[in-house]
Amino acid sequence: MSLPEVRVIERRRNELLKRVEYLLEVANQSGTPSRAELRKLLSTVLDAKEDNLVLVKVLTPAGRNWTRVIARVYDSREQLMRIEPKYLLIREGFLERPKKG
Repeated sequence: MSLPEVRVIERRRNELLKRVEYLLEVANQSGTPSRAELRKLLSTVLDAKEDNLVLVKVLTPAGRNWTRVIARVYDSREQLMRIEPKYLLIREGFLERPKKG
């Protein structure tokens, strides 16, 4: 199976936060891809470790066959854990979801 087409719309290096910020478009082959599938695909395409990659926003407009993704690739996992908000770390699987009660 071939990889979906990934278009880099914007790439910006943020030296202060030690990361590269991306705005991407990913062609959907069969429905909207899951976050896990997107992380695996983007780590391959962007030549980045999955542990250093966080998906900030994933948006597929209704009726479109592409997904727009805002992603950040950090120089290290430690930097990612220190800077990203807790809800994103939980959603991306870096932290456990707190137990209720």
